[in-house]
Amino acid sequence: MRCYRVYLHLQKKMVILDRKIVHNMQTMCSHITYTEFNLPFHRHSEYELILFTSGSGTEFVGEGVADYKKGDVALIGSNIPHLHLCKSRMGNSQETEAMEHSTSETIQFSPDMFPPDILNLPDYEHIADLLSKSQYGIRFYDEGLYEDLLSRLSLFDSQSYTRRLIALYEILERLYNCSQTKLLSPIAISHYKAPNTDTAIDKVFTYLYNNFQKKIVLTELADFVSQNPTSLCRYFKKCTNKSIFQVLANIRIKYACKLLTHSNLTVNEVAFNSGYNTPTLFYEQFLREIHLTPNEYRQHINAEKISNHMNITIGSPQDSTHSK
Repeated sequence: MRCYRVYLHLQKKMVILDRKIVHNMQTMCSHITYTEFNLPFHRHSEYELILFTSGSGTEFVGEGVADYKKGDVALIGSNIPHLHLCKSRMGNSQETEAMEHSTSETIQFSPDMFPPDILNLPDYEHIADLLSKSQYGIRFYDEGLYEDLLSRLSLFDSQSYTRRLIALYEILERLYNCSQTKLLSPIAISHYKAPNTDTAIDKVFTYLYNNFQKKIVLTELADFVSQNPTSLCRYFKKCTNKSIFQVLANIRIKYACKLLTHSNLTVNEVAFNSGYNTPTLFYEQFLREIHLTPNEYRQHINAEKISNHMNITIGSPQDSTHSK
């Protein structure tokens, strides 16, 4: 229990990467094909409909966790922190290298596409209900849905202007009418407005999140931010009360916690996948951040899972299949 609380505390204090989705000038709704999953824990203002077209792994949405595989369909709400860990990227073994990489077809659409008072408009009631539930993250399990949505994407891509908007609304109505759904997170994440962040600080976090699994060289980071390395370190510490490498360690250890919890990788493999070239430094930083060794953390998490499983109440909203 102590270990689980430490994990949640680390998750809450962790800075999440805020992404800016760039749409075509003629639309606020984009169809994107992802050929691999390599983004860190992140969020964006757009709603996101995901059709998993290959591979498998673990999906983190808000405070919820669920496995995914080809054929799964998920809707993630506006500014909900999320992450997809692909099994083929977790480790160096021949088994993981032989696994199929995760890919997806995704529609990302802006909240600005809907009336600001959508909750008070009867004609939008069903869509408003769906979007509200998406703040938990939703999985859809109706038979034939995946194939239907793939075919609808072809029509969606061929449309523009009002017809494209109508195609999106028809997709959302199809999702609303699904009878087999499940909410992923035990709590809804409120709509979040990103604060006006300092450009240099924001660039540092972006660089660290995108490169934490590699060796971070201060001079390369400083070049990315267009600042002198010494000045950048001083300014970053003044603004955040942490050094750049303290934040890097925090990012890596949080990612390691997810791997220890949701994969069967060895501790050394977890260290390597989290950006550490030597297990020794990983052990030192993990113990300093979590106050447990990696093995102790995994043991406590596994014990917590068993305890929670034994105490699940039949019919619990978080663990049952939801029907409208």
